[in-house]
Amino acid sequence: MSGAVSETIAGEGSLLLASVLFGAGLMMLYDMLRIFRHLLKHKTAFLAVEDVIYWLICAVGIFALLYEENGGLLRWFVIGGAAAGMLLENKLLSPFIVRFFVWILKKWIKLIRKIVSVFTKPAKKVSLFFKKELKKIRKAFKIGISKQ
Repeated sequence: MSGAVSETIAGEGSLLLASVLFGAGLMMLYDMLRIFRHLLKHKTAFLAVEDVIYWLICAVGIFALLYEENGGLLRWFVIGGAAAGMLLENKLLSPFIVRFFVWILKKWIKLIRKIVSVFTKPAKKVSLFFKKELKKIRKAFKIGISKQ
């Protein structure tokens, strides 16, 4: 009889650990959203849509976790575990993760812009030259037509 109780407690302990890890994973997903927001500034309406989609993903994920691991029974310690995992990741890892990846990605974007500018500067100069020449030809053509 005591073996069945310890198996139940072990199962609930592993479910709690899974929910804490799941919460940390959800917060890491939100960190990706934060990084995206640092790199691309956008308006409040778009931020709201992103947040709604994120929380829908969280709700579906928690439901799937409860369904798979606990037969669909609502256990508040699972919700609490996920919240604790989110809070721990947000306080301990998130500030460093977001800052680091924003810094790295901004460096990459700066490098890519330099590389692209090496190719686009000559193209812009050629384009500007042809634009000026076409204006001269058009002006000469208009003068020629108006004289007739």
